Amino acid sequence: MKKILLGAIFLVSAIAATARVVIPYSEIPYNVNYRLGFIDVNIARGTATIESDGTTFSGTINGTSIPWRGKIMCVSDTLRASVVHQGDNVTENVIYQSGWYRHTPEETYNCPDYNPNDPAFFKNIAGLGDYDASRNTMEAITVTADMIGIYYLAHALNFADMQPGDQYSFPINGPYSKRLDITYNGPGSYTTGNGETIATYDCTFEYAYDGAMSGYPVECKISTDGRVPVFMSADLIAGHVELLYAP
Repeated sequence: MKKILLGAIFLVSAIAATARVVIPYSEIPYNVNYRLGFIDVNIARGTATIESDGTTFSGTINGTSIPWRGKIMCVSDTLRASVVHQGDNVTENVIYQSGWYRHTPEETYNCPDYNPNDPAFFKNIAGLGDYDASRNTMEAITVTADMIGIYYLAHALNFADMQPGDQYSFPINGPYSKRLDITYNGPGSYTTGNGETIATYDCTFEYAYDGAMSGYPVECKISTDGRVPVFMSADLIAGHVELLYAP
């Protein structure tokens, strides 16, 4: 099964970011749901870890699936970038980015010979590892690593001054040519699993690579209080995936 944890990416310009954005170290828990045909299951639990000192933003997403057909799959993505504010513009330059997809035997703790660094058990977006992960899976892992930056964007953009239907495009610096397109959909809400209702800013974002859109538009809800992405949803080749804030 292909599983994805969702998150967003690094901007070269932002809207109404009038000061450096400082984000204290935070750990944000999520559940991940997957749907394909008659399959509708909670497939993973994950944690996003974010931090910004106003000049450098760091984010990671780590997720581990529930046992599925005798396997446990793990996803680990990291993104780190420098942040420079000039008036209303934000320049972000990717310093480090990685994405890992690992197969872990369900009996890991009873398997002393298991080595998560053995190439037979992993594949990463740098092309290392021998695990049999499909091209679509690795493309989605790459998108996931890119998308971590939504946690910075959620704090940097002045959603309160936007109008529903406003559209923005952000070029991205790094060892590649990318672009993020975002549409603000207006105010909304999200209800957590424990019944708490959270007011949100709703938007849709998608990445372009070398001038072509990824084909993975992501519906996103960002809490108005705290600016945390509390819901992300996308239709991927592997099926429909949802990332749900689970406090």
